[in-house]
Amino acid sequence: MQGIRCVFFDIGYTLVDEDDVWQQRCREQAETEEAKRLGLTPGRLYAAIEEAARAYQPQYRSVVARYGLTRVAPYRHAYEKLYPDAKLVLQALANRFVLGIIANQADGLRDRLRSWGIEPFFTHIVSSWDVRLMKPDPRLFHLALNRAGCPADAAVMVGDRLDNDIAPARAVGMQTVWIRQGFGGLQVPRSDAYRPDQTIQCLRDLLPLLSMNPDSELS
Repeated sequence: MQGIRCVFFDIGYTLVDEDDVWQQRCREQAETEEAKRLGLTPGRLYAAIEEAARAYQPQYRSVVARYGLTRVAPYRHAYEKLYPDAKLVLQALANRFVLGIIANQADGLRDRLRSWGIEPFFTHIVSSWDVRLMKPDPRLFHLALNRAGCPADAAVMVGDRLDNDIAPARAVGMQTVWIRQGFGGLQVPRSDAYRPDQTIQCLRDLLPLLSMNPDSELS
């Protein structure tokens, strides 16, 4: 990938492992009376979330609507975990590129970034809560690029979902990297509009794409 000045990241299943969050949420949901009445076990709920992701649907909202649930288990940020390689990768990248975030996130994102020790690496943070826009709305991506003063073709978006990250970033002219982690990794490109420029399995794999040596940069 040539001519890159800015690297933008999603949060969930990109920098942050949400597996424990969703396992706990499914357990809590399964304990509600209506879930018990419908026979919704944690495993069945988790499978429904996977199915929604494959279908390019909002993961939990679509499951709630599908079963007509009225009591919804909360998303508990306390169960989020930074991926083991995230901090070192971000530190290495921040020495060469302007880093930013484009993410659908609840209030308090900066506090969470600070608690993980990665907030200083980011120059531009565009959160859906703050700007009242949500991916895949392309205006979120235009806003991030404008704040960074970066032309689209000099920026790359790294995210786990083809529908929320890759397609809208491509639509505004950014380069794209699909990180196949979490539910988004189950998706299949529906057309060229959803096809990433590059695909990686973990954050460390991003460095060679940007002409960086993981062995020396992360040592």
